[in-house]
Amino acid sequence: MDNNREIFAPEIMSDGSYGDRFSFFEGDLIAIENWKPKSNYEIPFFFTTSGNYTVPTTLGEFSNGFPDFISLDSGNLVNLKNVTAHETADYGGKVFFGGSQTYTSVNKTNSVFLGDLIDAAKKRPDEQRFILGETKTSVGLYPAKDVCFFDMWDPKKNYHVPRFHNQNEYIAIVLTFKKCKKVFPYLFPATPSHLINLSKVAGYDEQSYGTEITFKGTDYTCPISKNKLDMLKKILDIN
Repeated sequence: MDNNREIFAPEIMSDGSYGDRFSFFEGDLIAIENWKPKSNYEIPFFFTTSGNYTVPTTLGEFSNGFPDFISLDSGNLVNLKNVTAHETADYGGKVFFGGSQTYTSVNKTNSVFLGDLIDAAKKRPDEQRFILGETKTSVGLYPAKDVCFFDMWDPKKNYHVPRFHNQNEYIAIVLTFKKCKKVFPYLFPATPSHLINLSKVAGYDEQSYGTEITFKGTDYTCPISKNKLDMLKKILDIN
């Protein structure tokens, strides 16, 4: 685990609705499950000591969770702290980032106030959270302070999801349980759809129907397969 990173993720309440928090600390992570909020749709679900969370799947969730980022045009959400140049014209404008060719558009209304918006953003503290992301070559946690802007894209047909851009490339949001295994390699695979934090394990409860893992400071339990239970006992030296 790397310095107990704060991870951006929308909170999910017990009734399935969204809460008003948008992050948890990595050190609070208990387990990750493969969650099916609706038919033919699976995303990771994070159980933590501070509540339950999932991955962001809409631009609106990023907008709510990053109130200091500004929508300069339809379909974008911009980190103005990273803007290094801008231009305006009758059509609106553009903002540019670093020495790269990365830019995004500004609508006509926002172009009028663009300079003031950028000046105000530069005075705000840097964002400290991390975002679950993947490029063509790697999967991991990316500092939100390095984000230039968010937008939406279609990696496959009928699949409209968020991504973010830094100065060098675009980074897709991690939206699958399988990719979480790579982001959190220290988590133990209790079943094919459950990853658990061994430091949070309190014990296990063997019943005729199977075995449930129990955790410290929470009522949450999860199943574990027979062969994984044998491995768990050896790792934790429990009988």
